[in-house]
Amino acid sequence: MREPFLLDTALLLHWTRGSPQAEKAEQRFQLKASELRPLIWEVSIGEMLAFSRQLGWGEPKRRRLAEIERQVVVVPISDRRIMEAYADLSTLAHASNWPLFHGKNDLWIGAAAKVAGAHLLTMDKDFLPLRGHAGWNVTVLDAHPGEPLPAP
Repeated sequence: MREPFLLDTALLLHWTRGSPQAEKAEQRFQLKASELRPLIWEVSIGEMLAFSRQLGWGEPKRRRLAEIERQVVVVPISDRRIMEAYADLSTLAHASNWPLFHGKNDLWIGAAAKVAGAHLLTMDKDFLPLRGHAGWNVTVLDAHPGEPLPAP
């Protein structure tokens, strides 16, 4: 059985918009067709609600977000293992001087993916240093064509 995918907030935003990048990710990774529903971290929902209010989304797009929420599994913030993984990842990112250290929600998303044993799908290049790093399986998609960035 394959591992589940955890979608970061940027990819979730593209999915909500029905963008060509989201369609490419769907085709490549079969997110809707898989027996394993995609995972999202609970805080990504809060980020999406903030985007919807800041950008003045209309009812159709808000309904689309609610529909997507029903299609995914939400990873809760209160899991102590995620808190421990966050502390580990924050320490590693800080010691390695990775830009990821400054994106606190991104650190949480990375920690949630690790604890869930999930393959992180992201459009955030700050996750590039985690590719191939023990404990994380990360695919970084180019934000414009939606294709995976090549390995370094």
